[in-house]
Amino acid sequence: MLAALVLLLLTFALLLWPVAVTGGIASSLSYCLSALVPSLFPFMVLCGFAVESSAALWLSRPLGFCARYLFRLPDCCAAPVLMGLIGGYPAGARGTSLLLEKGRITEKEARRMLMFCVNPGLAFTVTYLGIGVFGSPALGLRLFLSVTLSAVVLGVLSGLFSPLPSPDKPGAERMESRPGALTRSVEGAARSVLLMCAFLLLFSGLSALLHEAGIFQGAVRLLSRLGVFTPNQWAAMLSFLLEVTGGTGDARALGIGPGFFAFGLAFGGVCVHLQVLAMFRKPPIRPPLFLLCRLAHGLLSAGAFALMGVISPMENASTAPVMAGIYRPELSGGWRGGASLALMCAAFLLMVPGETGKSSLRAPGPKLISVAGVKFPLQNR
Repeated sequence: MLAALVLLLLTFALLLWPVAVTGGIASSLSYCLSALVPSLFPFMVLCGFAVESSAALWLSRPLGFCARYLFRLPDCCAAPVLMGLIGGYPAGARGTSLLLEKGRITEKEARRMLMFCVNPGLAFTVTYLGIGVFGSPALGLRLFLSVTLSAVVLGVLSGLFSPLPSPDKPGAERMESRPGALTRSVEGAARSVLLMCAFLLLFSGLSALLHEAGIFQGAVRLLSRLGVFTPNQWAAMLSFLLEVTGGTGDARALGIGPGFFAFGLAFGGVCVHLQVLAMFRKPPIRPPLFLLCRLAHGLLSAGAFALMGVISPMENASTAPVMAGIYRPELSGGWRGGASLALMCAAFLLMVPGETGKSSLRAPGPKLISVAGVKFPLQNR
């Protein structure tokens, strides 16, 4: 009955607000093609190739010591753990699922790997957030370090009471290797990336429905009564809990500080959680325990980021989007500066509507949402 009720409500909502849903999905589709697929697909292929081929034999020699003594995991887990720390959210889960399918690790070991091998990629954190959002690669690197170090702490804690695994037998990976490892790696990575994009599109449409129906704003007003965060901070927090890429966009529009980004990146959002669990035929970890680990990771990451700020303070970075290359000092004076100013004035006069009509060149302003008396722009994702 509950499933039928949800189905009817979603169908009615899709018919009532089709423009908002299609706009959010179209924006997210553009993000998938321009950022998500290029950044994650190579790491997914490499992670699959490390498990499918005999490359794990050579990688386990320098990295297997850390996997065995630091995380109490077999040597073959070294490459998936590394990919899970630097390659993006599903990369570690993909390697874990392959190891479990091949019988290289037990279900308990796969469960422990999922406790800390779900992290944002280095390119997304440093390039997109550090340079594109904050205008500071150093701040993006600090966010990445806070998330990664907290994941390492979780991994160490998860293996405290586990027995020390025995080293892998020499040549085991070579004996299990089969021809066509690259083909299987590309095929598995393509399937996994397509699944990730599908979940992202689904949650983008769901987020648009929640905003249009006023459910999101109502939840923010209700949480604002607790007095822990401001309404804008609660709005950013809810966006992060739902979907991490939408959370970064909303937090950027709301001017939220980077500490919230540290929590949101480590938590990952429910959309990422479903992507990770969908990598397995039967997930080795229960969803409540996985959610608890994600919350612990988020809190540890926020604490690590705050501690880094105390140890090595940084100048406050703006969350406004960076428009690199706009400012040209050589055009700020002289005849070139005057000509540039005249051209800008002419363009402005063309875009301003006259008394009798509207200009077709004028772009519509952003839609504002009022949350507990505070207005902020709604970002189509």
